[in-house]
Amino acid sequence: MAPIFKIVTLLSFFLYAAAQGTQFITGTCASDAECASACCGFTSGKCAAPFVANERGEGCGFGDAQPNNNALAGTQGGQGQPGQANASAPAAPAPATPPPAAVEAEAKAPGTQFITGPCTSDADCASACCGFQSGKCAGPAVAQERDGGCGFGDAQPNDDAAKALAGRSLGRRGPSLM
Repeated sequence: MAPIFKIVTLLSFFLYAAAQGTQFITGTCASDAECASACCGFTSGKCAAPFVANERGEGCGFGDAQPNNNALAGTQGGQGQPGQANASAPAAPAPATPPPAAVEAEAKAPGTQFITGPCTSDADCASACCGFQSGKCAGPAVAQERDGGCGFGDAQPNDDAAKALAGRSLGRRGPSLM
């Protein structure tokens, strides 16, 4: 009976250890270690992509005293990866200032700025949405959540691009796959 007990004990331990770090995004978690993304939303207690959690102002580290961005920085508790020495990050180069000709060229091509690029109005963006608070091109749904809507430079935010997306046909696959 003792060998069976040992096998069951070892199997249970193996299954417990193998399940750590496997929770998918939006699944509930109690610590960063439970999430495959290594980020348990600080206020939500749900696994999240590190960039998204930090963008929402939440950060990672549910259950800790302070939020962290360890997963975003590529560290685990400030210790670095096992077997590697902590290296100081190289200094970031000074941002390059584009020549005036490049700025003028950007201004001549309305509706071509990609998401996260700077914009002064919805017309600048390929997504037709310039985040109301950030002044960066964004997907309409993201801008509604993060920036209060589209329409940077306008007096009031708008949801014109989101409404345009809502009216699109879903094609031959239909809503069952959306």
